[in-house]
Amino acid sequence: MQKVQVQAEVDLKSMLSQLGTQELEAFLREVKGLLIRRQTKDVKAKEKALLQRLNEECALPEAHWQQYYFLSEKIQALVATPAEQETFLRLVKEEESVRLLRIKLLGELAQLRGVSLPEMAAVLGIKAPDHAD
Repeated sequence: MQKVQVQAEVDLKSMLSQLGTQELEAFLREVKGLLIRRQTKDVKAKEKALLQRLNEECALPEAHWQQYYFLSEKIQALVATPAEQETFLRLVKEEESVRLLRIKLLGELAQLRGVSLPEMAAVLGIKAPDHAD
């Protein structure tokens, strides 16, 4: 069977004004349902992406913390070399940047869900890490 494509200009306002009240209400319900389905898919996709980023980008490896604690003790004991102090500062900056990203992502997620940042963290069971000072 051959398909035929037809193009037509439609004056939607004019067509809608010709509908009866019940038909117009039914049409609006369908349009509202379509919008809700689209918005829900968008929100769920954004939530999923944010949660994935939280899991993948907002945790530093254990080796980072081991080196951090080791160098922190050397600095406190005033026996760290300048190179070790520089490495320690780099580790601190990495950790700060990960914390900021985590707060940003949690904030975006909280906005999507319409809750506060502390509420969002509580819902996800996110607490300040033990190594957070």
